[in-house]
Amino acid sequence: MIIVMSDSHGESKIVQEIKTKYQDKASAIIHCGDSELDATDSIWEGITVVKGNCDFDDGFPDVTVLSADQVDIFVTHGHLFSVNFGLARLTAVAHENKCEMALFGHLHTPIATIEEGILCLNPGSVSQPRGQYNIKMYAIIEPTQESYCISYLDINHQPIPTLQFELPRSSK
Repeated sequence: MIIVMSDSHGESKIVQEIKTKYQDKASAIIHCGDSELDATDSIWEGITVVKGNCDFDDGFPDVTVLSADQVDIFVTHGHLFSVNFGLARLTAVAHENKCEMALFGHLHTPIATIEEGILCLNPGSVSQPRGQYNIKMYAIIEPTQESYCISYLDINHQPIPTLQFELPRSSK
């Protein structure tokens, strides 16, 4: 199980709550940037985090690559790859890094799609949602051999019924 959150914009309470809920259950907890917290904050122990366009601490990496649940994952905030204008650049860099997933924030809206064989996922925002879903949310990804089971949950940890997906996993 991979937990993905983003765009908390200073609201550390929900980040800590998600961390506490999943730290002993998840293979990875990922924050896709715009936390507005210090990179040295103890909240990041056990969380993979990247720098967003509203993070001014240079202690955060712009991108990172990790493996969890036998999946190689590219993580970034998204602004450096122009995600506002499509996912082509993000998908290309995920391929360059030999990753099956590209996780990103920045848009504050949920996205789960397969592009060029890459799962591109935006978990929405845990503090400032935008777009069709005005719900503070995060995502859970459960990879299987054949698919990615994706569940978006609100910050009360309840599944959002219209945001439950099973997307095909490309074979390597």
